[in-house]
Amino acid sequence: MRRTLLGLLAVPFLLTAESLDKPEKLTIHTWVREDIFAGWMAKDAEALARGERKLEHFLASNPTHSSALAWKFLATQYHLRDAIAKGNKAEYQKRLAESKVLREKAIAANPNDVAVYIIVGGGMIMSAYYVPEEDKQWLYRDGRELLRKVPVMQGAAFDKLPPHMRGETWSLLAYASDRLGDKEDRDALIDTMFTKLQGSPYESRAKRWKTLPALNSETDNMCITCHEPGRLKNVQARLSASSAAK
Repeated sequence: MRRTLLGLLAVPFLLTAESLDKPEKLTIHTWVREDIFAGWMAKDAEALARGERKLEHFLASNPTHSSALAWKFLATQYHLRDAIAKGNKAEYQKRLAESKVLREKAIAANPNDVAVYIIVGGGMIMSAYYVPEEDKQWLYRDGRELLRKVPVMQGAAFDKLPPHMRGETWSLLAYASDRLGDKEDRDALIDTMFTKLQGSPYESRAKRWKTLPALNSETDNMCITCHEPGRLKNVQARLSASSAAK
C-alpha cells in the first residue's frame, strides 16, 4: 500500500520533470533537432524518444505544422533503420508505410516550407544506405528530387548560407547521384563543393571524394560538422541574455 501511494505521489513529479512545451521564441527545429539527430547519429534511443515526445505534444495542437511533420518523418526513418538492423521485416514495412504518409502530409501542409525538402529529402538519402535492395533506388531518386528543390527555392540566399548548410546539401546530392549511377552529376556537385567551400571541412571531403571510384560507405553519407550556433542551450542562453538586457 505504501509503495503504491509513493508511486502515485511521484507521478506528478515525473510528468513535470520534462517540459514538452516548446518555448514561444524557439523554432521547432531548435526544439527537437538535437534529440532526433542524437538518435540518427549516435543511436541514442533516450534522446530520440525525448524528441518524439516533444513532437507528439506539439503536433497535438499543431497537426498540420509542416516542419514538425518532417521531423516526425525523420524519427520514423530511425525506427525503420533500427527494424532493419534487428531483422524485423514486419516493423520495417510498417515504418516505411508510416514514413510515406508523413512525407506526403508534410509537403501538402506547406509546399513552400524549404525545411521539409531538406529534412525529408536528406532523410530519404540517408535511409537508402540501410534499406533492402528493392527500396534503395527509389529512396535515392525521390530524396534527390526533393533535395534539389532547396537551392532553387532559396535562390540567391543559398550562396550566402554557412558552409555546413551548403556542404551537407551538395554532399547528400552527390552521394545520391553516385548511388544512382549518375557519375556526371556527382562529379559536378563535388567540383562545386570543392570550389565554393574552400577552407572548410567540405573542401577536404570533396578533395577525397575526387579520388574515389564510388561513394559507398556509411561514413561518406554522414554529417561532418555540427550546428553549434543553433544548439538548443546556445539559443536559450542568447534569448535569456536578450531578455535580461531589456
